[in-house]
Amino acid sequence: MQQLKANQGFWLYQSLGWSLFALVQLLALTSDEALSLHNALPALLLLLLAFGGSLLLRLFWQRLSGKTVGTAGTLGYWLGSSLLLAILLDIAHYWSLWPLAALHPEFAGLFDAQPPGAKFVMLWPLYLAWSALYLMLSRQQQLRHTQQLQQESELRLQQSQLQSLLAQLNPHFMFNCINNIRALILEDPSAARSMLAHFADMLRYQIAADQQVLVPLRSELAVAEDYIALMKIQFEERLTFTTKVDPTCLGLQLPKLTLQLLLENAIKHGINLNAGGGHIQLEVRMTTAPHAWTLSLRNTGQIKQSLIEHSNSSTETQVGTGLVNLRQRLKLLFGTEARVDLQQQQADVVATVTFSGPPLAIALQSPEPQ
Repeated sequence: MQQLKANQGFWLYQSLGWSLFALVQLLALTSDEALSLHNALPALLLLLLAFGGSLLLRLFWQRLSGKTVGTAGTLGYWLGSSLLLAILLDIAHYWSLWPLAALHPEFAGLFDAQPPGAKFVMLWPLYLAWSALYLMLSRQQQLRHTQQLQQESELRLQQSQLQSLLAQLNPHFMFNCINNIRALILEDPSAARSMLAHFADMLRYQIAADQQVLVPLRSELAVAEDYIALMKIQFEERLTFTTKVDPTCLGLQLPKLTLQLLLENAIKHGINLNAGGGHIQLEVRMTTAPHAWTLSLRNTGQIKQSLIEHSNSSTETQVGTGLVNLRQRLKLLFGTEARVDLQQQQADVVATVTFSGPPLAIALQSPEPQ
């Protein structure tokens, strides 16, 4: 595609340039005498030869582009190739008029009126300018191509990093869920079937859009409900979950599994450490349309106590890694337009994800099927 655009650009510039050359010749011819076949034929012949010569010059520069010649070498080729081509075309133009003079008396004077060297004075500066313009445009095209390759390389690296980070979020609670559902089968088969449905929905969400790193909020909310339903097998009435979501935010995008990660941290660092359980409240609101919005998760717990558990428990280290994981993904996908804050507010811990701008263009992907 890029090569096709480059060729189209070349032929566009080529057509415009030589059309201008033809117009200048036409104006020069008609300034002294009326336009006729006698005086137009040499000009037309020169136009065709000059046009063909520019194609040869282009071929020469294309062959030379793969070689390292340096600035001095390029300057020498620029002067030499233009000089040689101007000399050859001047001679070709002179001798191409000889058959016409021999075939028809009307053109007998053309051969003598176009002496050798008459066109060289015009052709050499013309090809110098043509080569300079061609080299400049080619250089710009190569720079754009190099920048595009660099951007594609950076994008592939980002995608690789994002997928690596996303792979770390395969919830380790799955084994606990399976064990809890197995125990529930003996107590309440109907509830066990319902929990299996929630568990299957979560697995489907993670597998079906494995390459999706950005998802709409509505998808995250659905999976969050499945996750809470599974956690209630273990905590029962000790866990309460409420939501307050601005409907205008449902289509906004955020990193995949953001909500599940925050909920997991809230339960492990807060609810699980409280004998009486606790509450989790999710609030999503728009701050400044269309891209500024916040997602806040408030849960029962103490940050200091969580840090102590984090330092003494190897399993809790995975939760800490999850928050680092989320910050890294936010940085890759949003740059400086998103951040995560953790605050202690009386008896609650509040985790807030603030989005102050849209995802980076390089990270945009088609939205997940609704």
